[in-house]
Amino acid sequence: IALLKNDLDLPFRSQVEPDIRARASEVRTLQNLKETNNGYPHAWYFRRFFRPVKVTKERKPHFGLGLSCYVQWSSPVRRFGDLQSHTAIKRYLRRKRVNKLLRDGSIIPSEILPIDLGCDLPCEGRKPKNIDVIDYKVGQALGGAARSVQRNSQQYWVFEYIRRLVSESADEISFECVVLGCVDPERLQYAVYAKELGLEHRYLSEMGSLKIGQSIWLKVANVNPRMGLLTLSLASSSCGMASRVAAPAAAA
Repeated sequence: IALLKNDLDLPFRSQVEPDIRARASEVRTLQNLKETNNGYPHAWYFRRFFRPVKVTKERKPHFGLGLSCYVQWSSPVRRFGDLQSHTAIKRYLRRKRVNKLLRDGSIIPSEILPIDLGCDLPCEGRKPKNIDVIDYKVGQALGGAARSVQRNSQQYWVFEYIRRLVSESADEISFECVVLGCVDPERLQYAVYAKELGLEHRYLSEMGSLKIGQSIWLKVANVNPRMGLLTLSLASSSCGMASRVAAPAAAA
């Protein structure tokens, strides 16, 4: 009886290194940010250089993670890609076990079905054929739509957490924020990062130009989770954060 073919194909996620040769001015800005602040603005600015991630069966480097190869395996909420990887590895281990039984001349348990192996069961005089090849590109478009829903849900619950802090406190609720960069110089609109919330947001400066990397305290001026609205303004003090409840960390 022929042994089962036992290759392990996984959905490797790869990201090529960005070509920065034609972006000299941006590279100078990036290098300056790396040398002159606490790291948050540098990481925020670096994102503009990243290339899209691709899913292939070939092992290729992932630039953003600094890994020679990378496969998504698990998360707090199971993704479809995770389940595909689990299925591929389970089938690989089952085929390996079946091949050992075949070499030893042992009987294959009747409970093992073709769907468990991803191929026909071995049969005298007939070469097993694959019947269920996993297509890792199936559902990628739906995955993109799901990520949008995930981001909206995450934003809603962070805003809802803030709303509850505001409703439960007679004092202003404020957060220490790091200035990441200016996104609209004419309006003095800045990207800021609230460390205790893991939240990147936009802030219209009320005190003129801000220094990249500096820390400022901003209070909640208005929040409406259902409308996706959060307005921040300059806090009157740096003691407004209600520290009795730990803030939820946003996913990266």
